[in-house]
Amino acid sequence: MKYNRYPLLLILLLPLLCWAQEWHQLSLPRQEQLSSQQVLQVIQDSEGFLWYATEGGGLCRDDGRQITVFRSDAEHPDLLGSNDVACVAEAAGRYIIIGTFHGAYVLDKRDYSIRRLEDVDDKRVDDIIVSRNGHWWMTANKKVYEYDADGLLLNTYAGGDKYIFRLHEDQQGRLWGTEWEGGQLRLDNGRLVQVTTEWPDSVNFIRVMTDRQGRQLVADGWGKCYALSSNDPKPWFSGNVLTRFIADSVRMARGLSARPTALTENARGDLWFSTGKDIRCMEMGKEEVVVLPDTKDVSAMTFTDDGTLWLATIFGTVMTYQDGKLTTDDYASNEYGDAVVALQADSMGRIVIACDRYVRIYDPVRHTLRQQNVEDEGIYCIELQETRPGEHWSQPEQTVQERMPSWVWWMLSILFIVLITLVVHIWFLHRQRQRFLAAMKQEAPVMDLPDEDQPVMTDEWLQKAIAVVEQHIADDGYSVEQLSSDMCMSRMTFYRKIQSATGQKPTEFIRTIRLRRAAELLRQGRHTVTEVSYDTGFSSVSYFSRCFRTMYGVPPTQFGKTTTAEDLSSSDMPNAD
Repeated sequence: MKYNRYPLLLILLLPLLCWAQEWHQLSLPRQEQLSSQQVLQVIQDSEGFLWYATEGGGLCRDDGRQITVFRSDAEHPDLLGSNDVACVAEAAGRYIIIGTFHGAYVLDKRDYSIRRLEDVDDKRVDDIIVSRNGHWWMTANKKVYEYDADGLLLNTYAGGDKYIFRLHEDQQGRLWGTEWEGGQLRLDNGRLVQVTTEWPDSVNFIRVMTDRQGRQLVADGWGKCYALSSNDPKPWFSGNVLTRFIADSVRMARGLSARPTALTENARGDLWFSTGKDIRCMEMGKEEVVVLPDTKDVSAMTFTDDGTLWLATIFGTVMTYQDGKLTTDDYASNEYGDAVVALQADSMGRIVIACDRYVRIYDPVRHTLRQQNVEDEGIYCIELQETRPGEHWSQPEQTVQERMPSWVWWMLSILFIVLITLVVHIWFLHRQRQRFLAAMKQEAPVMDLPDEDQPVMTDEWLQKAIAVVEQHIADDGYSVEQLSSDMCMSRMTFYRKIQSATGQKPTEFIRTIRLRRAAELLRQGRHTVTEVSYDTGFSSVSYFSRCFRTMYGVPPTQFGKTTTAEDLSSSDMPNAD
């Protein structure tokens, strides 16, 4: 069942879906500061920075305080071959791999220099992933390119005659590719082998990444991006405050022998924890082993990039463990004996030491120590994150349960009545649009006899609107304002009339006329898909293909071969959205 055919049913089922699992949609701050609002992908790197791949605005980085833009301009004309960035990925915690509409580039975060990957030429890069072994995989020009961890080309794998626009690595480490017009490929013995010729139900067209807090970063492919946070409790992930509840959850989930007093993970994903008496390590798929048998009262642990384990105790002692040797750092230790509640290594290699009423920033290379006190009295919860206070890139919503007053119930009742009215109105508009689209496809009279509660609208007026659009069918800049002016109406008046008559917005109305004309040209068989898209006012062939497939259920390359407009009945017709 396709939800876009049954909007009323989807609205009625929405409360049940929310009851099963509640998700909070979080807006990303400073998004209005981006060089372009059309975001195609967003990721969070190992330093906690957000990277936005934008269409027309280049690559943007949000460090929690400001937006930094990497794009070609008058001062840097050759920085990127195109400011349309289609995809982005991080490799080895050092490189940002950039896929644009015209080639691929690599940004080195050590000096923020950018170099071009010459092997991809000037082709559009549709997707980039980094596999478990550190290799880079990208798809461009119907091929898949494999690079090693340092960006050297290893292999090039040719696909079929269709573009590959998504890559995926499964649990067994096998590489999969999804073709644009349906079908999946798999890399077997150095060759891309066709597995299916149709889209499987599991294909996800939206890029979804996960940040370090477990929230999902979503770019829907249409320019919008946001984060999703589930209220389901997670056992533990690196960065969580280790409460007793979480400690017990970790103990059960990982099968630990004792409740941990401190937790951390190294770069390989091995779990290191303290039992209060010793330090133990549990590698993936193995049993725990005691590493430091007589290390008591450890309250916080963290790893730095060089593999050094830092430990702190409830008495303020700070220690390091490297190459099998445990050393006490007297300079970083707390001379007052205050308990250390959290440790974290920042992107510059410094150690952030949090106590109940102050934070210390220790540089082990320069041996400098800076302390920030909390002056006012009270109880504080100090969060370690590389942003200014109150400028975290997103905050999960907090739910507070309390008894609501009676006036709130009255307000909810009124809102419920308004919602029911809105649902009925949406259903009415949907029915009108279905009848209009059926008439467009079958080239039949557009309007049935109006209902008693429907404003009377003559077919003559609607046919005139259709004729005006058809006169400007090849003009991709023909707008709703021009159409309403040609119809001698204001924009608002035209909007109300066209929606009442067809159930569609003016932009959908224009697009439907264009698609009907495109179907006629494709049935004639004398034009290519590209020619048809431009002749009917679509500036982008990919956008035309998406719209055509949504309306007719098949891509334009298949239309006329197996399916025609007359074969599609109104009952099987998808939405034009």
